[in-house]
Amino acid sequence: MKVVGILGSPRPDGNTATLLCHVLEGAAAQGATTTTIAAYRLAVRACTNCDACKRTGKCAINDDMQEIYQRISESDVVIFASPNYMGGISGHLKPVIDRLYRYFTVTGTGELATTIFPSKKAALLITQNSPGDNRYYVEAFTPLRGILHLVFQGSFDPVHESLLVPLLLAPAMQGKNSVTENPKLLQEAYAFGAGLVREK
Repeated sequence: MKVVGILGSPRPDGNTATLLCHVLEGAAAQGATTTTIAAYRLAVRACTNCDACKRTGKCAINDDMQEIYQRISESDVVIFASPNYMGGISGHLKPVIDRLYRYFTVTGTGELATTIFPSKKAALLITQNSPGDNRYYVEAFTPLRGILHLVFQGSFDPVHESLLVPLLLAPAMQGKNSVTENPKLLQEAYAFGAGLVREK
């Protein structure tokens, strides 16, 4: 099994990167081969909604997103990791998420579906300064979790928790060493990664 983690933080040694590393270590402990892609190192342009992907099945923009498409194609599990910036994901990860539009299709009955087959597991890792019990921040990522479930699993209904990708939320990040000073959170991240592989 292959697992790819796509890092949306611009800090290679920051809390998000450290937590993603522990998630991947947990997956590797279950026998997975893991890879990390740092989105901030890549040049990924914004989606132009040209719909070339709907006609050809491929994105027409020739940039570093093509490498991410290839990694996604080769992987069984895809983990997106980002700090919470202003109630959303980072600017480095946003164009990557938007370019997943390539995988959307519409069925003959007008329903959204995915072109990814067989389905893959996806997960979302978010770090934030805000406390974890602030439901508004958690709810801010519910639509994205639903979209990712549609892209990788082929179904979307934000009302049903079962149709949302798993979320690991790391709250109360007060400084760059918040994660390393929180062994309980590191263990949670490790178990999160192991669970993604075991439950496949």
